[in-house]
Amino acid sequence: MAGIEFDRQIFASPSEVQRKPAPQALGAILLVVALGLAGLVGYKIFTQASQNNAIAAANAQVEQLQQQLADSQKRIEELEKRRKPAKAEPPAATAEPPVVAKNSPPKPVYRIAAGSALPPQPKPVAVAQTPAVQSPAPSVVDAKIEAKTAAMQSELAANHEAWEATTNRLADVVGVVGQQQNELSETRETVNQLLAKTQRHALSFELQRGSTRMPVGPVTLQLRSVDMKSQRYSVCVYFEDRCIELKDRVLNEVVVFVVSRNTAPLELVATRVLHDQIVGYLQVPVEKQPQQK
Repeated sequence: MAGIEFDRQIFASPSEVQRKPAPQALGAILLVVALGLAGLVGYKIFTQASQNNAIAAANAQVEQLQQQLADSQKRIEELEKRRKPAKAEPPAATAEPPVVAKNSPPKPVYRIAAGSALPPQPKPVAVAQTPAVQSPAPSVVDAKIEAKTAAMQSELAANHEAWEATTNRLADVVGVVGQQQNELSETRETVNQLLAKTQRHALSFELQRGSTRMPVGPVTLQLRSVDMKSQRYSVCVYFEDRCIELKDRVLNEVVVFVVSRNTAPLELVATRVLHDQIVGYLQVPVEKQPQQK
C-alpha cells in the first residue's frame, strides 16, 4: 500500500480545475492597474512640481528685473538732479497800488511869477559828442607780447633739446661704426693670416724601404715598414736629427704633424702602397717652402 501512488487530478471534477487559476489572474490584473495608477499619479505630481518650480524661477527673475529697473531709474533721477540743480527763483515783487484816500480835500496850487519883464530864454541844447575810439591799454598789449615771446622761447628750447638728442645719437652711431670698422679690420687680418697658413704646396715623393733617407721639403723621410695586404705603412720623419715616427698609417690618410714649436703643421699623404715602396706627397706652407737645389 505504501508504494502505490494515485493521481488526484483524475478524481477531481473539471469545474474545480478550471476555477483555481481565476483568482491568480485577477490579482495580477489588479496589481497592474494599481501600478499604472501609481505611475500616473507620480507623473502628475512630478509635472506639477516642475511647473511650480519653473513659475517660481520666472517670478524670481521678474522680481530681480523689476528691482534692477527701479535701481537704474533712481540712479537716472539722481544724475538729472546733479546735472540740473534747481535755481531758486527770486520772489516776484508785487506792486501794491497806492492807497488813495477817499473824499480828500483838493491840494492848493501855487504859481510863481518872474520878477523881470523879460520873457524866459530857453537853455542851450548840449551837443552830444561821440567818444573817440580809445586804443587798448598798454598793459594788455605787453601781456600779449610777453605770452608770444614765452611761447617762442619754449619752442626754441624744445627744438634745441631735440637737436642735442639727435647730435648725441649721431655721435653714438659714429662711435659704433668706428668700432665695427676696427673689428672688421682685425677680422680681415685674422682671415688673411688663416689663409696664409692654409695655402700649401704639395711635394711628391717615392720612398724605398731601407736605411736610406730622402729629403722632402724641410724634413727628411725614411720608410720603416710596409704591409701590402692591409695597405699600411710606418715612416720616420727627421728634422734637425730628431725622428718623429708615424706608425701604422693607412692608405690616403692625412697625417698632420708639427716638427717644432711656432711652426705651421705639415701633412703627409700616401697614395700608393707597394711591396717595398710607398708613393705620396707632403704638403708644406707656401711661406715655409724651401728652395730646391
